[in-house]
Amino acid sequence: MIPELVAAVPRYLGQSFAEAAPGHRFQIYFNHWEAGKFTAYKDARLPDIKHLDKHEKDAIRKEFEKRKNRAVGDTCPLPNASKAQIQALRERQQALHAHHGANGYRISTTSSAPFATGLGNEHPIENGFAFLTPYGLPYLAGSGVKGILRRAMQELGAEGKEGFSEEAITALLGPETVNKPEDARRGALDFWDVFPSPAGDKLVVEIMTPHFGKYYQGSEVPHDSGQPVPVSFLAVPAGSAFDFHVVCQPGRLPESLQKQWRSLLDQAFAHAFEWVGFGAKTSVGYGAMKAPTAQPVAVAAPQPQATASPATAAQQPEAAGQQVWASATLTLNPGTGEMQASFEGKVAKGMKSEADRLRAALPEDQASKLKKKHTLKDVAVRVAPLGNGWVLKGLAST
Repeated sequence: MIPELVAAVPRYLGQSFAEAAPGHRFQIYFNHWEAGKFTAYKDARLPDIKHLDKHEKDAIRKEFEKRKNRAVGDTCPLPNASKAQIQALRERQQALHAHHGANGYRISTTSSAPFATGLGNEHPIENGFAFLTPYGLPYLAGSGVKGILRRAMQELGAEGKEGFSEEAITALLGPETVNKPEDARRGALDFWDVFPSPAGDKLVVEIMTPHFGKYYQGSEVPHDSGQPVPVSFLAVPAGSAFDFHVVCQPGRLPESLQKQWRSLLDQAFAHAFEWVGFGAKTSVGYGAMKAPTAQPVAVAAPQPQATASPATAAQQPEAAGQQVWASATLTLNPGTGEMQASFEGKVAKGMKSEADRLRAALPEDQASKLKKKHTLKDVAVRVAPLGNGWVLKGLAST
């Protein structure tokens, strides 16, 4: 009598579907109802049970809800492949963060409440979830972190905390509103996506029970005799690990903030962890984080290298794994001050600090040409591997 659940899974996946990521199970291959035809999840209805006695009706309703909850619950476990991907993404971020030296900021914590995000996304259960495409893994977008930190800073400023003036917040994060295109500019802080490591290697199913559905739909006035309607949604469980990474470009800050930005971030994150929260449903306690056990320690900046002349930069010995691109094309981004080198389809990027050092090492005529045209061809550069890409290290001899 009760419809079965069925997922539209491509035949070629075969047994490998057991390793499908939670996001793929929840979004691409979600279980719907099969009742003579493929029925949308939210459109499924109980069969006609009016003629049955109360005991039989209760048993059928219980089984119906059990199958309904199973459709969401089956998306929660993290298969081995997903656990490995989360670990790899987190380790890659740590490696990239180390590359930024003293300009990098990292703070690690664990959640003290479930974390949910993307509930407004469309989904058959009427509550979506934000998964990173194409991995199908839960994540918090860096733009979301930036928004929460802005709110935390504004609240600290309203409380009279020193350093959180509107000018300082704008310098760190950029303007909140832009009325004219020429007023648009980026702040000094770049926020990375966050990849939580779920406690127990699985997501959890949370329940909300709105009591005033008909009032929200505009068909009734609110009253206390409304029937609660349980609504399921996914969440990352409490006790999950979160790493937040921020990169600062001090050259975009006034001198008064160049030594203060790290302290301001410490205070803003502490306030956000305890009072603001991350993700959805923060007003009822979701997304809260524990205070870190220790303050984040700044990574030591790389030792400066002599740049008195082009010859000095070009004669530096190559480190293990580094390569020389003999005729690369340098490209300067005038907006950010960052530089990259391209050679035979490969691209090596450099931080703004590296770009300043490299420009100083160029002959005067080449440096002038790069500044005017933003492109310089046939330049020998040294590059080093970083993850799946390359990072620009300096000039090289040919």
